[in-house]
Amino acid sequence: MTKRLEEEFNLPPIAEAIEANQVPSIAETQHEIEVVEHGLTVAEKINDAFKEIKGLEDHAVEMDDVAQKALDSYTQLMSLGMNVSDMAAGKIFAEASNMLKIALEAKDTKTRAKLQQLDLMLKKARLDKTKNQNEANDDAGAAASLVYDRNELLRIIKGN
Repeated sequence: MTKRLEEEFNLPPIAEAIEANQVPSIAETQHEIEVVEHGLTVAEKINDAFKEIKGLEDHAVEMDDVAQKALDSYTQLMSLGMNVSDMAAGKIFAEASNMLKIALEAKDTKTRAKLQQLDLMLKKARLDKTKNQNEANDDAGAAASLVYDRNELLRIIKGN
């Protein structure tokens, strides 16, 4: 880099920039790689889970179509509004903004449906996990899950 470029862009000299920008160690780099790979595997699992759900992709395609048609209508209304009198343009521009609102709601509905499905999947997994834990507890200690009232507990303690 030349002196003029450094002065023009207010950059520090190249020697200072190289010293300030230390190369991370191998361990730090490996840790960052592991974090990114873990995040990618979680994202891939979520995407794979969405593929199993029937009807979600159809909904996404339909909402994309609605959004695209609304955006096309918006552009047509905007060009029409520019070519009519000022008195009539107000209503046309209001309807054009309504088309943008429809497009935004269509995209939002698509995202909301995916999030709702993900929430249901998480709740199901949580229920399955607690059910498996309860079954394991029932198998391991059937006597431990018995319920006693206060008088029975006192009799057991006196007996011991």
